[in-house]
Amino acid sequence: MKKLLAFLLLCACCVFEVHSATGKAVINCKVYGKSQSGLFLYQLKDGDAHSLGFQRPDENGTCKFVVNVKEGAYFFRKAGGKGSGFKHVIYLKEGEEKKVDFYLGSLSLDYDSCIIEKPNTETLYLKDYMAAFNKYSETVWIKKDQSYAKYKAFEQYSTSFLQKHKTKNVHFNQWLVDKVGTDLKYLLAANYFGFGRRLNTSYDSTASVQDFYKPLLNKNIINNPALLNSENGMQMLHYVFAFWKFNKVKSGKDLNPFFFAENTPLIGNADVKVVYLADRMKNITKYEDFVSNVQPYKALFASAEMKKAYEKRYEDLYLFAKGTPGYNFELKDVNDKIHKLSDFKGKVVIIDMWAMWCAPCLKEKPIMGKIEQGYHDRNDIVFIGVSVDGINRSDIWKGFVKKNGFSSLELISDATSSIQQYYKIGGIPRFLVFDRKGNIVTVDAPMPSNPEFKKLIDRTLAAAN
Repeated sequence: MKKLLAFLLLCACCVFEVHSATGKAVINCKVYGKSQSGLFLYQLKDGDAHSLGFQRPDENGTCKFVVNVKEGAYFFRKAGGKGSGFKHVIYLKEGEEKKVDFYLGSLSLDYDSCIIEKPNTETLYLKDYMAAFNKYSETVWIKKDQSYAKYKAFEQYSTSFLQKHKTKNVHFNQWLVDKVGTDLKYLLAANYFGFGRRLNTSYDSTASVQDFYKPLLNKNIINNPALLNSENGMQMLHYVFAFWKFNKVKSGKDLNPFFFAENTPLIGNADVKVVYLADRMKNITKYEDFVSNVQPYKALFASAEMKKAYEKRYEDLYLFAKGTPGYNFELKDVNDKIHKLSDFKGKVVIIDMWAMWCAPCLKEKPIMGKIEQGYHDRNDIVFIGVSVDGINRSDIWKGFVKKNGFSSLELISDATSSIQQYYKIGGIPRFLVFDRKGNIVTVDAPMPSNPEFKKLIDRTLAAAN
């Protein structure tokens, strides 16, 4: 480990400059096998893989991407592809035109193989490394007890790989050093949490192996801009922050990667900090949280791209600020009667966004029903369910509502319209609260299973008197 870190530190002494020049690159694709699914293209950027959208192959299985390319790594994935990693990669440069063939089995969750015609040397090297990276990740994910020894072996492999795989492209050589160094830290931190997204469900607190994780205690991990050159950079940050928190409180409770107010000040590098903020602010749903946790760092959003992202998120959330008039929806109930938010002036309005296919939504429904019953003798509050199953499924939805005997007023909407679209709701269940004047209290309330939900209702009713 010490030899590898010394090698990476030596390489990191060179200042890495991202190429500012951009130009067109063309990828001509051919999908063999079942080709109806879309083909997604991702760009490695700012410590993550950002989707550039997808193309749906035609009847001959062909499609084409024309991208404003910045030299670097790009990834392919079948629509609906599974797993957090990427199997298929290409290294693109300005002006290149590449032909790529994809082979897909009838039951494949991702493409079985990806053949690039006349790949450049950078792509060949990167494909070899990614294959080894993915093989390691898949092995230790299934066989956790082997992770410690296998990590050491992969670490040695990575050192040897970097020493042997150098090109005439100085930019690529330095970038690859940054990526590999970040990936190793990511794998170490991910191993602690069992490669899980829910950080409070699994963690490796076995006393005998804690020395294995000591490198994660190095505070410089979060301040190295090299982490932005791996698609695992942002996820590595989340794991490291959670690891620090766990070692501080000695508990897996509340290791929420989306709570970043206490993490942001710990980042000393401005480039890393602004990317971290941009990544986290996408998950903010309350204007007040944006003002508290992002606005103090507004000056860091200096580039044109970052300024645009900041202003867009601010404008989106400003519409959802507490006290702002709520969106006056018009939706039908099970009897096809139209209801508007304005119909309920004088009442506190509680809205439950749900769908028939959403298991977490249905788990909260009975709890919401019990809470509603607690207010059955009041005429100044109304509980409304809004299904996003789609207008074309109205008949099925009506039967579902009747079968389950929901006591709240139930309305239906398309998933991409009305409340869902206006409040930019990306996931359900989601709970919204409006005061007697029809103004927003919150468009992201706690779930009914959280005691804070009922407390919020009681506070809103008291404030409305």
